[in-house]
Amino acid sequence: MENPVKLLWTGGWDSTFRLLDLLLVKKRAVQPYYIISRSRQSCEMEIKTMEKIRNLIFKKNPETRKMLLPLITKERNSIAISKDITEKYNRLFSITYLGDQYVYLASFAEGSHIDDLELAIHRDDQAHKFIEDYVVEEKDYFRLKDLPYQSDLTLFKYFRFPILNYTKLDMEQLALKHDFLDIMNQTWFCHSPIHGQPCGVCNPCRTTSEEGMQRRLPFRGRIRYFTHFKVKPALKKILRAS
Repeated sequence: MENPVKLLWTGGWDSTFRLLDLLLVKKRAVQPYYIISRSRQSCEMEIKTMEKIRNLIFKKNPETRKMLLPLITKERNSIAISKDITEKYNRLFSITYLGDQYVYLASFAEGSHIDDLELAIHRDDQAHKFIEDYVVEEKDYFRLKDLPYQSDLTLFKYFRFPILNYTKLDMEQLALKHDFLDIMNQTWFCHSPIHGQPCGVCNPCRTTSEEGMQRRLPFRGRIRYFTHFKVKPALKKILRAS
């Protein structure tokens, strides 16, 4: 059997799509990793979601019990943050926004001597804009080209990118085709849940809505999204013009 695919899994839409595609379609073993960030409100929900999804996968296909390995976790505050990685990230951030998760994910990979951790960056992610012209395609993933050590993009050298050219809607269609959309609909995405439901205004809620998946927000979440990102900016524009 081939070596297990090392996958950063959060219980979210993108990484769960890759997990299910590997297990149910490609019949590959998977070693999932999860970074525990206790300062984020959604941490507990993500862990519960991953356990729920694991059980749903086993129920759908019992053979996956031997293919999906136990989750390896690491506390975020125990990761030794690389100064070099941080400096490269800061220079990239000065060009345009890039989430700070890439600092601790790259530092984790470096400290764990992993250079093939799959990261579910998809076509609409901000990071996609940084790396799209600097990757090469392998069997079923992309990886960073060989770049000089001095290149700030070597921040991404520890990762593989299996869904780089997919949108969330692409993933939805493939999940429907391969009969695992029911499990995908159990994924979690909100960073600031309200009464256990997506808030509608955090960054993941906003991107989920703007990438064609607004149906995944509860009614109150959709109202908050509309008010925060549509009504308020329109009012500000009117007031500035008056």
